[in-house]
Amino acid sequence: MEDSGTEGRSWFFFASAVVFLIVVAATRWIFAHPYGIHWDEAYYFNEALTDTHKLHSGSLRQLGSILIDDPFRPPAYRLFALPFLALFGFHTVTTRFVTLACWLATAAFLYLTSRRIASPAAAAIAVLVFCLAPEVLSASTFFSTEGPFLLAVSATLYFLLDYWGEEWGRQGWICLGLAFALGLLSKITFVLIAFPILAVTFILHRPKPLSVQALMPLFKSSALAFVIAAPWWLKNIVRAVQYSGMSRQQPRESFGAPSLLTWAKWLGSVAMGLLGPAITILICLVVIVAVRRIVIKKETVLKPLHRTAVWAGVCAGLPLVVLQLSGMNHNLRYLTPAVIPLAMAIGVLSDATGWIRSRSAAAIAGTLIFAQLLMIVSPVAFPKPYPVDPGLVNGGLPWGIWVRFEQWDWRPLRNVASSCGLQQPKISFLGMGRPLNPPQIEYPWFVDGTVSSDAGLWRSQPVWLWRYEEGRLDWQDLMSKSDQSDIVLTAPGFIGQVSDKQDLDNRYNREFVERLAADPLFRGPIRLKMGRFEPIEVAVFVKSTLPCHFAEEPPSRGSEEPIAAVRP
Repeated sequence: MEDSGTEGRSWFFFASAVVFLIVVAATRWIFAHPYGIHWDEAYYFNEALTDTHKLHSGSLRQLGSILIDDPFRPPAYRLFALPFLALFGFHTVTTRFVTLACWLATAAFLYLTSRRIASPAAAAIAVLVFCLAPEVLSASTFFSTEGPFLLAVSATLYFLLDYWGEEWGRQGWICLGLAFALGLLSKITFVLIAFPILAVTFILHRPKPLSVQALMPLFKSSALAFVIAAPWWLKNIVRAVQYSGMSRQQPRESFGAPSLLTWAKWLGSVAMGLLGPAITILICLVVIVAVRRIVIKKETVLKPLHRTAVWAGVCAGLPLVVLQLSGMNHNLRYLTPAVIPLAMAIGVLSDATGWIRSRSAAAIAGTLIFAQLLMIVSPVAFPKPYPVDPGLVNGGLPWGIWVRFEQWDWRPLRNVASSCGLQQPKISFLGMGRPLNPPQIEYPWFVDGTVSSDAGLWRSQPVWLWRYEEGRLDWQDLMSKSDQSDIVLTAPGFIGQVSDKQDLDNRYNREFVERLAADPLFRGPIRLKMGRFEPIEVAVFVKSTLPCHFAEEPPSRGSEEPIAAVRP
């Protein structure tokens, strides 16, 4: 049974209104954060700044190195940003809008895919499930690798529709190959989500009779993807897999070692952080109705396309889930691509069972969607005047993903180094936080082009002297490491984000200041005020042998004095 044109248009306009409000809230949040919100985004900003300077150098060799120079992360997110960096210069707002645009394009592909499989109402439900997923929104509003990754997954599903029909990909193999290539250049885990989808496609829609000629469109798509992605993969895949394996065992965003209790906690975080409570309820209602009508009462029989969409939604995320549950790192951001096929499956089931055409069901769905929208945008509409913890060990609650995060302007540290005649100082620090980490500290040097991510030495700077995962702090070893630096710093009164265990990293900061103050190798502390809420004191020590000429440093307030854009 097909939904009426009026019903389909109503759902389309409702989904469009929700997406519009999300974009407005995201834009306001983006402008409220002129610096990176955590380690990862600051790292990506530094990479984009390096690319900007390469672009201005006029060297084709330097520009081409963007394709292969990062051994841990494929370059799609940088390549997407590059045209806008060329046109407008670097600004944090510009790069974040690139990621947000990828999110919008992903929603568009998801809508078109679900509409072709089922109906406009099903497509609207799929888009709303995807767009209101908190972790998806979080990853789509900071400059990240997830933007192109999500787009690649949604484009893959859309262009696979040709393979789910009788033509078996004769028309769209080039587009599918480009979607594969984008995924391979976004994250290495694209393979883990693409393989189950392709397996479902082959099992349910393999060509008959099966022959090499019949499979040729898929072979050509794969070959095209390999040719495009090969430069980065051939050079970096070994190191990237090693890095991924190391990241998988990181305990900072972990509920603990694999166990039933750990998995139960993880499942709760998926419901609250990855999907959100209201959308989780909506998904459960659709699944319950589907099981009742399709499996138990057999009132509904799924069409072949519907079955494929449901199996793709079920299977696509399984490798990512198994990989996460068998490791220590439970970061929900790694699961965001699996939300796309899941959203498609929920949209298709809501339509195939006729549930969404019920007025009571539509009212329930609309209420749940509106409730989750309010949870997400409330912190933007009514921001707290103090930093707020996002709420989960491995992600954020719906009302925690767009809270105002602390922002530190590290330019005063750059001025301290310049006053001591240091263009590329050796820096070390103790402590950890969203604004206190190596990429954040070195950001001003990337802005002025003094250093770049290509510099092997600078990749190891600043040195993080100790983290809680290392166990008991050895003061003799720590002081020996700090003695090798030109500048040493810490924030004695800083606690950090407790859910991320940053308080454990910062518990020795005050004692470190006392020890450095008594160390004849250093002069200081030079006290810098950081932050836009309750200013935090950062204590800076410089080698006593350096010829420094200090001027009084004003307090640094990241939200009030953003670094000017680097323009062509």
